[in-house]
Amino acid sequence: MIENNNYTDYLIFTDLDGTLLNHENYSFEDASEMLSIIKKNNIPLIIVTSKTKDEVILLQKRLDIKYPFIIENGAGVFIPSKNDYEIIALGTKYQETIEAFQKYSQGIDMKGFSQMSDQEVSSLTGLSIDKAALARKRTFSEPFILGDITQLESLKIKANQDGFDIVKGGRFYHLISLGQDKANALKELHAYYEKLHNKTYKTIALGDGENDLTMLEAADQAVLIKRFDDTFIDCNIKNVIKTDDIGPKGWNESLKRYFSC
Repeated sequence: MIENNNYTDYLIFTDLDGTLLNHENYSFEDASEMLSIIKKNNIPLIIVTSKTKDEVILLQKRLDIKYPFIIENGAGVFIPSKNDYEIIALGTKYQETIEAFQKYSQGIDMKGFSQMSDQEVSSLTGLSIDKAALARKRTFSEPFILGDITQLESLKIKANQDGFDIVKGGRFYHLISLGQDKANALKELHAYYEKLHNKTYKTIALGDGENDLTMLEAADQAVLIKRFDDTFIDCNIKNVIKTDDIGPKGWNESLKRYFSC
């Protein structure tokens, strides 16, 4: 356990779905104990997600926080400024991503958010229609469903040749820029904080999905959250902490190792 006066020496980077948010209903209630302590001690809680800017801003309002955040699997870093946000773009613009996706999807059983209605996204995610609309307001990347998993490898090869990549999230595959990942975005914000405050920060990263692995590896302490089906993804990161509980319960449990009342 660390002492109270050292709480602000830490940056917490967290995935959302299946990690801070419950897989079934997107609730963070089971993490409320540690969320309260984090807020009380002004520890930067940095969201790192496949979600969009508008989705994160809405969630930050519910959490009553306003820290920098990372969207669409590391494609964009958003830093609050006086009037809006400073944006560090690490991914390809959405229109270019969509054009590439349309090329790859010809003759293949795959469907992206750009090809779905708000109702379809709502049905696939359990989100309300309004929140599904926010999920479809992409800035960089394209989430999609794939009917035949055996086609994934050939899709990745085609994408890589064009400067894109495919990663798997909790519910969807995502077409992103090649070389873009949550780790690079974590490093950007880590450096930003250290330069801004002229001090050294330790990083804790929490996640449950394959698209979280590079972020977990880049952090000083990795926390692998048990998934909703009571399993873990394959992870060979040294000194990783694996939670006993699922989702936000596991999130809450793991952070008690570092912060207390």
